[in-house]
Amino acid sequence: MIRSTFTAELHCQYGQVGVIDTPLSAHPIFSADQDGWLCTEALRGETVSFKPVIFEFTFIKETENRIHYTINCADTWDFAGARLEQNRNGWLGLYGTYVIGRVADALNPANLLSPLQDQWKIETLQEWNGDVESAESIEFYLRDKHGHRVAQVLARYTRNKPPLRYWFLHAGDMDGEILRFCLRNIKVS
Repeated sequence: MIRSTFTAELHCQYGQVGVIDTPLSAHPIFSADQDGWLCTEALRGETVSFKPVIFEFTFIKETENRIHYTINCADTWDFAGARLEQNRNGWLGLYGTYVIGRVADALNPANLLSPLQDQWKIETLQEWNGDVESAESIEFYLRDKHGHRVAQVLARYTRNKPPLRYWFLHAGDMDGEILRFCLRNIKVS
């Protein structure tokens, strides 16, 4: 994959990857619980909550069969600069969002000393000649720092009766469908 910093849309077999951004007026409880979690266009795109985003991939290093990046959101005011990370349960989301998240990140002593961010690994599924023009045709797995492939997993929202079901992106041991990703609208820095 590309060995420099670039921005691109992230797509998979379920369309573009985006983020949940529920208008407060639409559902205040969902807004607090779900905003910032990653999902796909096909399973959430028909709702007012789905927001497609562009990601910035910052190249870190290349190992034997993986390329390592940090990934941040590159557009939309609410999420610009937010870090792609996973919570302790493996769910993928954007961290450091909105004004409150940015201020909290800036004032966090741990971030002042050594800002750490999750690294993500891209494992291409076919040979690639290195030409950026052809990068959009290359499928890959996205893996977390532990090597888990990103999947689409069903989550149950139990605060509602009856419980609601939603699909989100996850990297870990939960059952789900492993996603095959590709990039669209690549812009190299």
